[in-house]
Amino acid sequence: MRISGIIIALSILTAVAISGCISGGDTPSADLLEPRENSDAGIQIKATYLQDIEDATAFEIKVTAHSDYNDDFKKNSFLRDSGGKTYQPLSYEGEGGHHASGILRFPKIEGKRFELVIKDIAGVNERVFKW
Repeated sequence: MRISGIIIALSILTAVAISGCISGGDTPSADLLEPRENSDAGIQIKATYLQDIEDATAFEIKVTAHSDYNDDFKKNSFLRDSGGKTYQPLSYEGEGGHHASGILRFPKIEGKRFELVIKDIAGVNERVFKW
């Protein structure tokens, strides 16, 4: 009787673990929501995936620089999906300064693996932020 109880308990735990891995749901994993950072050439850029908002794939961009910084990330960014397809930004709304920040929006993409690429900032050809 005791062994059958253990087997039933292990079966239930296994089923719960498998269903959690398979379902995925609409909620991104914690790793997907963690900010990605790059601090090359004395300018720190932090990109945070904001999930899909207003039918767009969006990121919060924060820049920390030693002097005022102002850039239109719509002109020097693109999104690349896991299949290699690239997407151009729809918009960038932000403010400059020592701590510049804004929201960068792209067309909505499917899939959970993608890269945000920001080009030509402070002599750095490409800064790649991977999810």
